[in-house]
Amino acid sequence: MMNGIMSRDECLKLLKEFAEPINFDELVASGALIRKGKSYYLGDKDLLPKNVSQKIKSIVKNRNGIKVTFYK
Repeated sequence: MMNGIMSRDECLKLLKEFAEPINFDELVASGALIRKGKSYYLGDKDLLPKNVSQKIKSIVKNRNGIKVTFYK
């Protein structure tokens, strides 16, 4: 990205990454996320892939930990 302007290739790569579905079962198995009921909580943020972290919609700290919701 030059001067804040994204190239066509960079834009296409980002759109492709964003379109990939999140494999929640894999993220829970790796320890990146913890599932409690229908919600997901942050387990180990260092295990969260970049393309998944870019899809985070909200982060809220509550009594169960750090709840994360994602764009679908």
